[in-house]
Amino acid sequence: MRAHLLVVDNDTATRQALDGVLSSDGHACELVCDAQGALQALDAAAIDAVVCEAHMEGMNGFDLLDRVKRTHPSLPFILTAAAGGISDAVRAIKRGAFHYLAKPWDAEELRSIVATAIASRPDVESGISGPPRAAIVTGAQLVGAGETLRALQARIDRVAASSAPVLITGETGVGKEVVARAIHARGERRGRPFIAVNMSAIPESLLESEVFGHVRGAFTSAGQSRKGLLTEADGGTILLDEIGDMPLALQAKLLRVLQFGDVRPVGGDKAHPVDVRIIAATHRDLPALIRKGHFRADLFFRLDVLPVFVAPLRDHREDIPALAARFLAEARQRTVHSPVRSIGPEALRIMIAAPWPGNVRELASVIERAVVFGSDVAVGAKDISCIRTVAEPAIPWPSPDAEPWTLRRLSHVYTEWVLDRTSGNKQRAAEVLGIDLSTLYRWQRAPSD
Repeated sequence: MRAHLLVVDNDTATRQALDGVLSSDGHACELVCDAQGALQALDAAAIDAVVCEAHMEGMNGFDLLDRVKRTHPSLPFILTAAAGGISDAVRAIKRGAFHYLAKPWDAEELRSIVATAIASRPDVESGISGPPRAAIVTGAQLVGAGETLRALQARIDRVAASSAPVLITGETGVGKEVVARAIHARGERRGRPFIAVNMSAIPESLLESEVFGHVRGAFTSAGQSRKGLLTEADGGTILLDEIGDMPLALQAKLLRVLQFGDVRPVGGDKAHPVDVRIIAATHRDLPALIRKGHFRADLFFRLDVLPVFVAPLRDHREDIPALAARFLAEARQRTVHSPVRSIGPEALRIMIAAPWPGNVRELASVIERAVVFGSDVAVGAKDISCIRTVAEPAIPWPSPDAEPWTLRRLSHVYTEWVLDRTSGNKQRAAEVLGIDLSTLYRWQRAPSD
């Protein structure tokens, strides 16, 4: 299938080589030398896939990938690099890259990866270019046909018919972002951008500027104005993931957006209107946070208009075979030379019985690992030995018959448990433990006996 490709590399010879290989398959290639040129090209035309060097000067390929995924979430992004190895490959896939290709690349392998990327587009069967790529949402299909999933699908369809705020709740890893994308994809805003931002992944000092934008000169490093994600999502949908970690000061600003539909950037003297549907998601107990004074009750009531609960994987085990098959197909696209083609019956039995504390996300990771490291045609029990077949206790207290633990060991175990429950968010863990962040770091460095 012929496509419009964007090639980003600061080496002229490499750009020309990529153009030669990809153009020979009938693709139209747009060549740019840096990230800024790539962003301009994406604004100017519909692009079907990006092939980008990871280690460029200025904004590197990983940072460009992050930017592109915010506004063009469905656009296949292929990273290439001469160095970095498996760590860069894992980093790329975790950040949403379609594939990571080490240099020197093989021309036939490159052609195969690009062809697979193009075929993965949700609109590929239509044969038409359609709207800009930012309007297309991938990852919005729920996999499975069990009763729990059917009930969730029915709720999504009803919520999608409205434009009111949505609050998605559920454990870490259940697929809350997938549900948010499904709501957007089934609603009237599906032809407009979908932007997701994780409240716990951005430092508090940068979060206000990232979400609400800033004017030039608003602070020392503000050399130019920035729209902010709420404005970039105008007409579409924004997902505020881990809303429970949003600082109280910014909660007040978000409340104004919900009440009046306008945004005031940092340093600005006036607000401007935005038309954006807000979907919030969290694995935390917001009413409990309200009682502790960590979350605004008025914001909660504004967000909790259309509640959607996503059940943990252990509550719909009947969907594990379908999910495993989907993750296997996706993993094989990213590791095209893997011999793995299927999941064996013993491995599938173990998967269905496993407790999956990390839910769907953990299942996807297990299968990705089996495809990357597998040496047989079918995934066997040995390939998924990392699965915990028995649920671990919430806190591994010492056995009544064992020797008493030292206070240091007990503190270490409890600290690790709190970090696990807060998804590794050290600031939040320190708050739960009632200690300073510096004390938490010191506790982690200390031996545990």
